[in-house]
Amino acid sequence: MKLSALKTDVAKLEAGQWVGEIPDMESLELHVRGLGNTDYKRLFEKKADAVPRARKLRGLQPDDRERIVGECLHEAILLDWRGLTDEAGSAIPFTSELAQDLVTKPEYAKFRAAVVWAANLVSEEAGESIEAGAKN
Repeated sequence: MKLSALKTDVAKLEAGQWVGEIPDMESLELHVRGLGNTDYKRLFEKKADAVPRARKLRGLQPDDRERIVGECLHEAILLDWRGLTDEAGSAIPFTSELAQDLVTKPEYAKFRAAVVWAANLVSEEAGESIEAGAKN
């Protein structure tokens, strides 16, 4: 394995990238930062530290972890979207409030999974443009 294949494009990780062709998401495109970005890591640690000690003696409880991950996806990963529509086919603009609902509420688990998938792709991206690759 080449050493260069192990490199992470830190600029894309931190600034984010548009990702399309997300499995089972039709024409939805997400502008996301990589999961390993500095803000995400700091925010996760801060929120995990705020959980009462009694609730994390053997690690974070699953419900605490799910809540924290959702909050971190909202605050440090998801930046924008294109191609999200209502039932009539009208574009739904990005808002922080709706983004929070889509990554934290259980009924939108499919959207949350798409954000995680896209953020993982940005994290793993090391060379060619994701946007260019998605168009080919």
